[in-house]
Amino acid sequence: MKPVYITRTCQIANDQLVMDGVEAVLDYKEIIADPALRRRMSRIVKMGVACGLKCIEGLAPESIDAIITATGFGCLADTEKFIESIVANNERLLNPTPFIQSTFNTIGGQIALLRGIHSYNITYAHRGLSFESALIDAAMQVAEGKKNVLLGAIDEITASSADIQRRLGMTREYELGEGANFFVLNATTSGNKSAAVLDIDTRSGRLTDDKLIEWIIEMTERNGIEISNLCIMANCNAATADDIKKRLSLKNKPLQFKTCDYPTLSARALDFAINNSTANKTLIISDYQHINHSLILLGRG
Repeated sequence: MKPVYITRTCQIANDQLVMDGVEAVLDYKEIIADPALRRRMSRIVKMGVACGLKCIEGLAPESIDAIITATGFGCLADTEKFIESIVANNERLLNPTPFIQSTFNTIGGQIALLRGIHSYNITYAHRGLSFESALIDAAMQVAEGKKNVLLGAIDEITASSADIQRRLGMTREYELGEGANFFVLNATTSGNKSAAVLDIDTRSGRLTDDKLIEWIIEMTERNGIEISNLCIMANCNAATADDIKKRLSLKNKPLQFKTCDYPTLSARALDFAINNSTANKTLIISDYQHINHSLILLGRG
């Protein structure tokens, strides 16, 4: 694939706003000015819309050629609220707002409405590969000539969903997390940032360490990269990362990243790699619940 350059990054996690690796003040009132609209928004919608709007701040609406968002679980709080109202009101006299706000494409749609953007707008909901699916689509849009593609990933955790996931054994290794990450993608780099996505690949199902090693070698050979100079960004457990470094004789120490887990955590890993890795080539290895796996190759210069 052709390199896709990331010219802007924005992240909201743990009530902190981080733009291009620099922490900023998070004030929803300044980003979403309409108080009535803010009041109707759930936490994930506010978080996602604010993050997306900050990421394209200063860009003209007509210069945004696509909005592509990803979410593993969608707007859980609004979904729960609507289901609870169905039961409480015996399926009658229901408030439609929670249903409207619970749909997966709510955040991408709200960003387009608030900025008057009339371009390609789609949301991917592929659980642990949601962000990767959106990133592949964004790369295809850029390859077709589109400029300023807004790419985002959003997930939230609620008390009910946390309880269900714990009972299903989904928290044996990591606690649950949430967050919003947005990026602006282009075919050319900007003056202050030269991070580029060079390759993306995904796989589903159980994957042994041997198969993972083979997969990594396949990607490096496909991109003509000297594997010993590669920096590994470990969005997986520490044991796997250390085993990869040892077996591939990597010179660079793996960047340990994963401290929590949610379906679109790979978006936060990409943001972290862009703003923290100094290596020429960084490979982000992601593993969600040992079922969804992805490799994202990031380059500089």
